[in-house]
Amino acid sequence: MAFTTLILDAPGPPLLFEEVDRVLELGLAVTLNLYYFADKDRIRQHYTTRIQYAEINCHDEPAFIAAVTRAGGYSVFKTRLNIPFGAGLIRAATSPELTTPLRAIAQAGTGVNHIDRHECEQHGVAILNTPGSNAAAVAEYVVAQSLFLSRDLDYYNVETHLGHWAKGTLAPTPEYAELTLGLVGTGSIARQVARKAAALGIKVIATGSERFTEAVARSLELERRASLGQLLAEADIVSIHVPLTTLTRGLFGTDEFRQMRQGSILINTARGGIVDEHQLAAFMSRFPTHIKAVAIDTFALEKDRFDSPLAHIPNAQLTPHIAGNTTTAIRTASRQIIDKIHAFSAAAPAG
Repeated sequence: MAFTTLILDAPGPPLLFEEVDRVLELGLAVTLNLYYFADKDRIRQHYTTRIQYAEINCHDEPAFIAAVTRAGGYSVFKTRLNIPFGAGLIRAATSPELTTPLRAIAQAGTGVNHIDRHECEQHGVAILNTPGSNAAAVAEYVVAQSLFLSRDLDYYNVETHLGHWAKGTLAPTPEYAELTLGLVGTGSIARQVARKAAALGIKVIATGSERFTEAVARSLELERRASLGQLLAEADIVSIHVPLTTLTRGLFGTDEFRQMRQGSILINTARGGIVDEHQLAAFMSRFPTHIKAVAIDTFALEKDRFDSPLAHIPNAQLTPHIAGNTTTAIRTASRQIIDKIHAFSAAAPAG
């Protein structure tokens, strides 16, 4: 039985060529999904018959299932943009009637909450990912938003474009050394944020799981806060770095927004659903000065389904899940996941 990899949403050229060239260098059979590319002919001309091609809208599950069935299946689905892999798709892709049933889903990135892990376990599908591959990129985004929003730069930019000389209309802002950044979660991204923020003189506090002890905090040069409430009461900037689980879904709602300091900033680069967007929009509309600004990069509904009430909130900086979207991060995640697919293929039993 052939071992085949379906690349669902590769980055654009030239990173696309680096990724596919690496796959071919390792001797893996690959099918490239062209659906999301504008210049399909250029890619076909570049690789000609060295690879196979597909055109699949991965967010249309029935069409996705039909395409996989027609092709006889694939050993690995490789993704980078959090395509949803639900129970129906996994069951169809692992059907014994397929020539090549699914064996693994490979995520170029950390988060895997878009994958039905229970269904994967039931059907023997491995989940591969690349923890930490975009940590530096996301940390840079958090620090950049912290600096930008704390200085009211968006307000002054808008006012100046309107022809208003707005100097003096807002109170002077604190310098960075006067700010306290509160990290909710202490994983690899949070630790990168802490190092970068501390280098600017920002005080960093954090709360995390039971494993985040005082000793661990000292080793990371952080100040530990025992509870989320304690952190919210002290932090000028709150940055979320926890996975989306049954425990963290809706972790930030009206009660938490009330506990935040007057004039504080909230940043979410973790996962949509951790912050209740409807409650946040309602709170910011009702109390427009309590939370100075928010920077939200992840949403409960994304891509074609994007629909957030925060789109109507003036002091909400919204970005389309691009915090980790740097050339280096994409290249690193791509190489790591391709190497993991190769290692998985070498270890997988034949037939």
